[in-house]
Amino acid sequence: MEDIKMANDTVKKPRSKRKKKEMAGEGAARVRPKGAARGGGETIESVDLVFGINAGIIWDLLNLNGPMSAGGLASSAALRIEDVHGALGWLGREDKIDVKKKGRSRIYSLKP
Repeated sequence: MEDIKMANDTVKKPRSKRKKKEMAGEGAARVRPKGAARGGGETIESVDLVFGINAGIIWDLLNLNGPMSAGGLASSAALRIEDVHGALGWLGREDKIDVKKKGRSRIYSLKP
């Protein structure tokens, strides 16, 4: 990826997905299973960390851009479609989104 030149002549480096999750989930617990080596292996993540952070990202996108499809949300948020569906499920469970059928696709929007 290329650096992005900002209006005030500073250079903004693109953030990795890992850095975004760390910034969004400050204080969220990551637990290493017994016997797992540092720096590798499996980690167990809390439900809040896995779905809640993505739900916040999706909510922000819908708030800024208005109604969107799951595919549009995935490309805008740079998330996998499975992660977007998990986040939409989280938001739906909290009764924060509306879903409308348009042709063969679904359009998601925030509830007023």
